[in-house]
Amino acid sequence: MTSSVRNKKNIDDIAGLLARSIAGVDLWLLLAIGFLVYISLSVLKSEHTYTYFVKQSEFLWAGGALMIIMARIPYTFWVKPWVIPVIYLVNLAMLIFVMIKGHSAQGAQRWLALGPLTLQPSEVSKVVVIFTIAAWFKHFPIRSFFDIFKTLIVIGPPAFLVFKQPDLGTSLTFGAMFLGTSFWMGATLPDIIVLVSPVASLVLSAYSMQWVFYFMGALGIFLLIFWRRNDMNWILRIVLILAILGANYGVGWARPHLWGHLKEYQQKRLTSFVDPYSDPRGSGYHILQSLIAIGSGGVTGTGIGKGNQSQGAFIPERHTDFIFAVVGEELGFKICIFVVMAYAVICLRALAIAFRSRGDPVGSSMAIGIMCMFIFHAFINMGMTMGIMPVTGVPLPFLSYGGTALIIDMVCVGLLQSIYFYNPPEKKDPWGR
Repeated sequence: MTSSVRNKKNIDDIAGLLARSIAGVDLWLLLAIGFLVYISLSVLKSEHTYTYFVKQSEFLWAGGALMIIMARIPYTFWVKPWVIPVIYLVNLAMLIFVMIKGHSAQGAQRWLALGPLTLQPSEVSKVVVIFTIAAWFKHFPIRSFFDIFKTLIVIGPPAFLVFKQPDLGTSLTFGAMFLGTSFWMGATLPDIIVLVSPVASLVLSAYSMQWVFYFMGALGIFLLIFWRRNDMNWILRIVLILAILGANYGVGWARPHLWGHLKEYQQKRLTSFVDPYSDPRGSGYHILQSLIAIGSGGVTGTGIGKGNQSQGAFIPERHTDFIFAVVGEELGFKICIFVVMAYAVICLRALAIAFRSRGDPVGSSMAIGIMCMFIFHAFINMGMTMGIMPVTGVPLPFLSYGGTALIIDMVCVGLLQSIYFYNPPEKKDPWGR
């Protein structure tokens, strides 16, 4: 064999190895995540947040290693009968233990100290809930409206414990994952409207109970026309619709009493969202400073480390909850657009992976649950920095500083890669069938 032929064979072998290596990898997903992590580290590298940059870099290595491990473990392993109960019970134990021995910060008790490490069990719960929902739908698919509520048997306990920490943002994330996976696994759009209608009544009652009555009338007509006409006896439908309308009225009437169950800082966050100028030096301070920062950045930004609001520490929690405001001020509108596009790519790829694995309820529901988590976090976090959503303390995936949050995000990406790898595309014959 001549040297030229041998070299060509070596090149072909290397090319084949590379092709096989990336065949089961979603490159678009990795590129979007790589861009977001790069932006995060660039912003954290400034003088005032350099310590966070160093720690986040260390978390990134740990998260990357776990992502690779998760990508190569078959995703079905996590829902095996001898695995999922153990994971679920350990998660509940951590959530209970953090309420007893956890560390408090800013009125919430969410962190556990494990030697030199600090763990946030509520972040771990997101992955556990995704596994739990997937395992549940594997054995109990949605065939009727009542099947949707059965899922609450397994989601309810961790959601309640997280809410009691209190961590309203994460408990709402569970709700988003529950609604998204339920719709994907067989619930109808009217079913989802029924489930979220009490939230709408709760918001409308803050303005006037008259608006609640208008909403109830429109909801009743909608349900009579579109909701499960072929699946229920008409008498049962009428009774259920009346019960749903009664529940909406009850939520609206009970709003003042429900309001009292929120912590004082949670109440202030909600009221400041409606009118931040009513308390510009108190509860509205976060939103106002964030709006000033994003507005002053313009199209091109002031440059990394040169933002007056961010470097002057006018933006509270500039390395965690309000890091998007720092990006807007220092990198400008043009980079913010790419950040939004990166999240769109992540969510679209998760949706494509769910569709690719549609023959397997476990992989498909896992991918949808992860997609809903990322959508909810990105929308709520960026919305609160722009004053269109209340401040809930939800981190921005891959951008906000936080070891547990970043590692869990990377684990979710590894899980998506596993679903992608173990569900190859269907082979078609030469005629494209």
